[in-house]
Amino acid sequence: MSIRVKVAESAKELMDVLRLRHEVYAGEEGYFKDAQQEAHGVIVDQFDVLPHVANIVAYSGGQPIGTIRLNLDSGQGLPPEELYDYSDFRQKITAEWRSKYGKEPSIGSAGMLAIKKSWRHRRDVIRALLKVGAGVGCAWEATHLVTSVNAKTTSMYKRMNFETLDDQQWVKEIGEYIVPMASSLEAFYKWAFRDYVTNNTITRLFSNRFQRLVIGAGEVIFPQDEMGKEAYIIDKGTVRISSQIGDTGEELTLATLGRGKLFGEMSLIDSHPRSAKATAVTNTELIALNRDDFIEGLQKHPDKIQDVLSIFSERIRRADELAVALVHDSDIFRMEYALKDIRNSAVPDLNRPGALMAKVSLSDFVRNAGVTKQEAKNFLGAQQKSQAIEFTEHYIRFLNIESGAN
Repeated sequence: MSIRVKVAESAKELMDVLRLRHEVYAGEEGYFKDAQQEAHGVIVDQFDVLPHVANIVAYSGGQPIGTIRLNLDSGQGLPPEELYDYSDFRQKITAEWRSKYGKEPSIGSAGMLAIKKSWRHRRDVIRALLKVGAGVGCAWEATHLVTSVNAKTTSMYKRMNFETLDDQQWVKEIGEYIVPMASSLEAFYKWAFRDYVTNNTITRLFSNRFQRLVIGAGEVIFPQDEMGKEAYIIDKGTVRISSQIGDTGEELTLATLGRGKLFGEMSLIDSHPRSAKATAVTNTELIALNRDDFIEGLQKHPDKIQDVLSIFSERIRRADELAVALVHDSDIFRMEYALKDIRNSAVPDLNRPGALMAKVSLSDFVRNAGVTKQEAKNFLGAQQKSQAIEFTEHYIRFLNIESGAN
């Protein structure tokens, strides 16, 4: 079942956040058990009503499973400062910013992270919560983030470009060791959006409006003919775009997409049913943008319309290439097209520097090319013999990436 992560906006979503905090902190962990909080079944404090607060919530099957809160300092301090004295850090970055930019830094915080116990093994949910937070922090024009985290999670935050400010400290009120940490917003944002920061106009323009989806392998993201209102960018994983042929139930693969690719984008500009089906080939994380936010963003930034149109034109070029491949009689031509399409979905191989990896099975390749399994093995075997690729039943690794660059 997919997980959707978004900024809580409605009264119901905000109440879901407050009740989830209580369920996790008071019910599962035994924290914050004062009489008033117990009576209402919520956990709320003064930082929930200050300006510039955003509560981010994750839903699975309509039920809240995780939340985190972001605050921007409005002159009344930040929640983590109740657990640790950040004055040395504040003084240091204030001096740096005055010297470099002639202005004060803008400091925010992340905290009140509450994940249901049965979901705490899902680091992808925690990552998605924080990635939505990175977009919010960017919209607020924050420069730095501080947080006080459970000592057990320090390594996870370090991977998100946070640095420790001091040794762990025991907090009697919650019965845990906490570690004060901080990051520049720029470093945190780059962790959240990676290479999209520099090479994707859609991401740069709409990062504060995104929601996140976490999808399991084999799960349908949207069916063909559905009335869509969202487009998606693949943050992690592989997505198959397919279309049903006639009434036979047979599906034709139109594209296999990997990290950084945009799909479903026509739903941002028209209200027609979706022309194809999208399915997660592997465990996948998506960045989602809805039509209303897209239109509002372009209205505020009309100078970016040409950049966005150039991205959409890629869809037309891909459709033209596919049409040529489909009408071509040559099996070799179709297999070459399928391999090129899969290569476009490949990502840098962490186990083989200089190579690209696509977690696409041999069966997927057979389906994409419309050939027999033996024909596919013969074709891929020849490619492997020339040291262009390596393949198994479960993946294709592209080796000669310089000469085969797109």
